[in-house]
Amino acid sequence: DCRRGVPGQYLASDPKGRAVVISAVEKRKFVYVLNRDAGGRPTIASPLEAHRARTVVFDAVGLDNGYDNPIFASLEYQYPDMDDAIAAADNGNEGGESAAAK
Repeated sequence: DCRRGVPGQYLASDPKGRAVVISAVEKRKFVYVLNRDAGGRPTIASPLEAHRARTVVFDAVGLDNGYDNPIFASLEYQYPDMDDAIAAADNGNEGGESAAAK
């Protein structure tokens, strides 16, 4: 079972283990940077938000880019805003006629 807006459906880490991305099916993505403290214990930094409105995520992966900053890629589909879609449909139907009357 999965909830579209709750991060956790997709989890990816960069190949060197320096960061992870946790993504929901829709909209929300968080990136956590992983570090080690002076005692060598792993620590997790505060999440960085990478949200994108009106987007459905199909998958997420970490990319190998050597020792540069971690990079993640996700396969996404950005769907139209319903207000824009309704306005576009109304503009195509000027004159007050219904689509069935045409």
